[in-house]
Amino acid sequence: MIKSVLIRTTGRAAVAAACALLAACALLAACASYPAPVQAIPPGPTPDELADYAAVQTQYRIGLATGNDDAVAEANETFRQIPREIFSRQDPATFEAEVVCERYRVSGTPGTGLNVPISFEPQCESIALRYNRATAAIRQDLDQRIAAADFATIAQAGTARP
Repeated sequence: MIKSVLIRTTGRAAVAAACALLAACALLAACASYPAPVQAIPPGPTPDELADYAAVQTQYRIGLATGNDDAVAEANETFRQIPREIFSRQDPATFEAEVVCERYRVSGTPGTGLNVPISFEPQCESIALRYNRATAAIRQDLDQRIAAADFATIAQAGTARP
């Protein structure tokens, strides 16, 4: 009889402790401050990317005018990287496929670097074509946005004259 009373009391005490623990956890969860949600980067160009692209256009033109081949080469690499970054947000699946195909092309013959089957090569050609078209369209969009901003600046400056 004493054992059953102890077991019932111990069982009740365990349930009470569990309830108290659960209540404490619920209270902590309710009081916890959650961080603000992270704002996703839009699929199009960000203002920083537009500014970088415009600055690189100037660097490229100055490099051509002064014969600075290093500046031209650096600008060309940036012209390649910015649309690539934008495309990675617009179409992540095709971007990842392009990265795999790029590694495949760099590795040389199949079997020397990555284990990519030879039958993958025609798919890589199709992916490269889609990638090249998309990044060309992105570069064209960037050029149009920058030209529109330049024209707006010129028009605004023209109206400010006395």
